[in-house]
This record gives sequence, structure tokens and C-alpha cells, in this order.
Amino acid sequence: MGMKTIPTLLTASLAALTTLLVSCDSKQEQARERSIENKADALEEQAKATKKEGEQHADAIEDAKKVNDLNADATRKEAEAKAEALKREAEATREQK
Repeated sequence: MGMKTIPTLLTASLAALTTLLVSCDSKQEQARERSIENKADALEEQAKATKKEGEQHADAIEDAKKVNDLNADATRKEAEAKAEALKREAEATREQK
């Protein structure tokens, strides 16, 4: 073997060893990456569910507010009608003098 062959063989052996080690680490790394990706996916799904739940709750509050506003309007109208009836009764009472 010549002097040029030994560094070439060492380089080739080192490259083969590195490839072997990387492929072993690669399986572990892939499993770790899958685990991280699955966790991130689960967090994203949880975020979507939380947002949807919040939107539904907000919609329910808005719907209740609309109902309350309608009830408030009806109560005002009823009070105005009663007040008008009482005013008419007061006028009729005064006319009895």
C-alpha cells in the first residue's frame, strides 16, 4: 500500500463508521421528532377546541344578551303602558271634581 492509500482508506472507513452511527441516531432522532410532532399536533388540536368552546360560549352570551335586551324592551313597554293607564286614571279622577 502506498502512502496515499492509507489516508484514503482511513477517510473511507471513517465515512462508513459515521454513516453507521448516523443511521442509528437517525432512528432515535426520528422517534424523538415524531414524538415532538405528535405533541405539537395535540397542542394545536387543544387550541382549536379551546377556541371553538370560547366562541360558542361568547355566542351564548351574545344570544342571552339579545334575549335580555328583548326582555328589557318588553318590560319598558309594559311599564310605559301601565304608566299611561295610571295617568289616564288620574285625569279621569280629576275630572270627577
